[in-house]
Amino acid sequence: MQVLGHRGARLVAPENTVEAFRAAMDEGADGVELDVRQTADGALVCFHDAALGRTTDGHGLLREHTLAELATLDAGASPRQPGARRFRGVRIPTLAEALDALPSDALIDVEVKARGEGQQGPKDVAAGLAGVLAGRGDSGRVMVSSFSRRVAAAAAAELPGIRIGLVSPSFVPLGRALRTAEGAGCSVLAAHFAAYFGPKAKVAARRASDEGVLLLAWTVDDPQVAARLADLGVAVVVSDQPGRLARALRGGERSP
Repeated sequence: MQVLGHRGARLVAPENTVEAFRAAMDEGADGVELDVRQTADGALVCFHDAALGRTTDGHGLLREHTLAELATLDAGASPRQPGARRFRGVRIPTLAEALDALPSDALIDVEVKARGEGQQGPKDVAAGLAGVLAGRGDSGRVMVSSFSRRVAAAAAAELPGIRIGLVSPSFVPLGRALRTAEGAGCSVLAAHFAAYFGPKAKVAARRASDEGVLLLAWTVDDPQVAARLADLGVAVVVSDQPGRLARALRGGERSP
C-alpha cells in the first residue's frame, strides 16, 4: 500500500506548497495528493479552496486573479496554516513547479478542483493539464482525479497514458461510484474511506480489482483502517499524517 500526503504534510507546513510536499517526502510518504485550480489567465496552481482567504493573505476568488497577482501572496501568513511564522513568505506554486520539486519516483495525485467556464470548461482544463504534462519524462508517476465526472471524462480523452480517477464522497455507494468512474473512462476510483465499509462494498472492490481499476481511499490516518482497506484491495491511501501512517504500515504497527 502506498501512502500519499494530503495536500503534502499539511499539519507540518502550509498545505499545497512546495514546502509541504517536501515535508511529506521527508517523513517517508510515497508521494503526495495536491489540488489544482486555474487562474484568471489560465495557469494551473496548487490550491484547494475557491477563495484565497483561509490559507493566504489574499482576498476574493482565486480564479479572478492572474498568476502574477497570486505570486505576490504569502501562503504561509495565515494563522490557520501550520508553522505560520516559520513559513512566512511561502508562495503558491504552479503545478509544474510542484512536479519539478518532487522526486522522480514520487506518486502524485493531482486532484483537479477547477471545472472551467461553460460547456467547454472541462475540456479547457484538460487541455491545460496536457500542456503542463506534455514532454515531461515523469508523467507516468502522475494520476489526475476530480469530483467532476465531466472533468474526469475530458481528462481521460485528453491525457492518454495518464491514470484518471473519479473522486467519490462517503455517501455514494462504492458500486455506484465504480460504475460512474468506468463510464467516464477512469482507471482509478478515489473514494472516501468510509465508502469501502458500506453495504456490498466488498463485492464492488473485488470487481474493481478484477477489472484493473486502481482503488484509492481518503483521508486515512489510522493504521488499523488502512490495514482493513488493504485487505479489500485498496492500493493507495491519502493521509494527513503520512509519515506516521507509512511507518506504522511498514513496521506492522496497529493503533491501540
